[in-house]
Amino acid sequence: MRGELVALGMLVALIAGVVGGMAFLDRVYEQSDNAITVTAQVPTEGGFEPDVVRVKAGEVVRLRLTSRDVTHGFYLPDFNVNAGPISPGKYKTVEFVADKVGAFTFYCNVLCSKRHGAMNGTLIVEP
Repeated sequence: MRGELVALGMLVALIAGVVGGMAFLDRVYEQSDNAITVTAQVPTEGGFEPDVVRVKAGEVVRLRLTSRDVTHGFYLPDFNVNAGPISPGKYKTVEFVADKVGAFTFYCNVLCSKRHGAMNGTLIVEP
């Protein structure tokens, strides 16, 4: 009986390790294309995550955009980026060159909720 319990414990640990390892591989895969994932969610639950994105001047910036709840948008006017509608559970990638230094506001430009006006974040381009 004790041997069976030890074997069962080892099996549970093995399964937990495989599942945890798969989650790690997923994170590495998401970042392997050098994209920064930005997730939108109605502001009472979060807004943009992250709400501050830091990059270096001169870099090609690749943002992988997704929504957690309803259709959102992503608009970064200083870099002429308008992703259009971003559907829940789908991904949209935008790319631009960070050719200006400073702090720039990005917005949700698809009416998403009564708190739509609070849907914004900041892109910081460092020298």
